Amino acid sequence: MTPKEPHNPSHEPTVRAFCCEMPADGDHDVLALLRRRDPRGFDLAYARYGARLFGFLVRLARSRALAEDLFQHTFLRLSEVGPSLRADSDLRAWLFSVARNAFHSQTRTLRVAARADMALLPAPCAVGIDPEVSLALNELERALLGLNAGDRELLLLVGVEGLAYPDVAEILGIDAVAVRKRVSRARERLAQALDAQTGIMSKSAVRK
Repeated sequence: MTPKEPHNPSHEPTVRAFCCEMPADGDHDVLALLRRRDPRGFDLAYARYGARLFGFLVRLARSRALAEDLFQHTFLRLSEVGPSLRADSDLRAWLFSVARNAFHSQTRTLRVAARADMALLPAPCAVGIDPEVSLALNELERALLGLNAGDRELLLLVGVEGLAYPDVAEILGIDAVAVRKRVSRARERLAQALDAQTGIMSKSAVRK
């Protein structure tokens, strides 16, 4: 279940409030253990980034079940690849990159399967949000879920997880300038979604 955050009328600071800072000395301790194939390295990585990574995946995938599968896949990859990671690797960026790539790969697979099975469906089916997750969503999270996947992904990586533009650029395979521009546009659309949501809630309150 994702944590609730207090309402903040300032959109960007509200996003920043979710930010998770990296340890001051990076992840040298975790990487050293992973490179020695010491199980404590995996445990430390899980303790340090597991909750944040799962929250990212739930919001990105909009399905708790899918998020759980992607989460397990990501840490399975860590157990396989961890010993070969460089001592100066950015472990957080690596984990989020693996999780993101797994999500997009799964999404492509689901789209292909959906097209193949379309003739068997009596009517188009929409994938809904997990009810358990929906109950835990606050105003900001609902607005995030209303954005397109690209905007949501950028705001989660930059605003929620606190990744720097160069790190996000490396994850997405584009340059940092493009990331900055896309994030700016995504924030504008998030602000519009929050404003629209506030307007709907106000009208509902008036009708009551």
